[in-house]
Amino acid sequence: MATSNEELTIVAKKNLGLAKQTGRRSFLASSGTLGLGACLAVCAPAHAADGAEDTLDKIRRTGVFNIGLREAAPPYSFKNTSGQYVGFSTEIANAIYQAIGHELGGDIKVNYVPLTSATRIVLLQNGTIDIEAGATVMTLSRAKVVDFSIPHFVTATGLLVRADSPIKSVADLAGRRVGIPQGGLESIMYQDAVTQGKIKGAVRTLAFPDHAQGTTALQTGMIDGYSTDNPILYQIASSTTGLRVVSLNLNAASQTMLIRPESSKFKSIVDRTIAQLCSSGAWLKLYDTYFGKGGAQMPLSEASKALVAMNSWPT
Repeated sequence: MATSNEELTIVAKKNLGLAKQTGRRSFLASSGTLGLGACLAVCAPAHAADGAEDTLDKIRRTGVFNIGLREAAPPYSFKNTSGQYVGFSTEIANAIYQAIGHELGGDIKVNYVPLTSATRIVLLQNGTIDIEAGATVMTLSRAKVVDFSIPHFVTATGLLVRADSPIKSVADLAGRRVGIPQGGLESIMYQDAVTQGKIKGAVRTLAFPDHAQGTTALQTGMIDGYSTDNPILYQIASSTTGLRVVSLNLNAASQTMLIRPESSKFKSIVDRTIAQLCSSGAWLKLYDTYFGKGGAQMPLSEASKALVAMNSWPT
């Protein structure tokens, strides 16, 4: 899921607090994007921290691998009825955990840390988590403050509506109320669609802290549609009566796992694990379990097939 001014502002405030406590870091000035020059000026040093510890060395030192994930974002990451963390991204993170244990040759523990769109970057930067295993989209603004694994999924933004809704396409959204996740780029996407004439009228967006609240707002008529990544919407529609998904065809994006900069050794293990899952056929099995017939009932896209092919590195 995409980033927002709110998310980067939270990161800025956190970094400013750290700067006041240590008094040792200098913060670079930059112009930034999305009108966030001041924010990005304090976020940028994540790439330039002197003597930054590689995440793999941190895990070796502490003996713990901290995975940040969602409690209610199926099919990517969620808690099942037994209270266990499961999901497509969770399974990939667990495979990375196994690879790290093999690499370090020691008894490494795993710790699951719940997070949200607004807290994921802060928790990564302050060391609370070592990787974010969710549905985060790669963006230029995020690249200023974090590093990325190779993409593990390809997605597009869709719209969840009631079955009897007159909304059939993006053109029907003029004057509508659309719910979006807090910390998402969906509001900017809709603004751009209006500016480009794809929607002939303003779209009013309302942010919700989680998908469950957004779905409830849709069912009760508070909003006309709820917009986020297609897989999440298909998952909700497959388990909720009276809802359907509308394809918007407004964007497409690569999803990745967030990691800290200056961690090439750790990133190598993460990337190789994702590549091995793709080349071995394990990725397709996970897709079928969580996105396909066993889960959200979402057809495998041509873009996803291309991603698997590109990530299937030869031995």
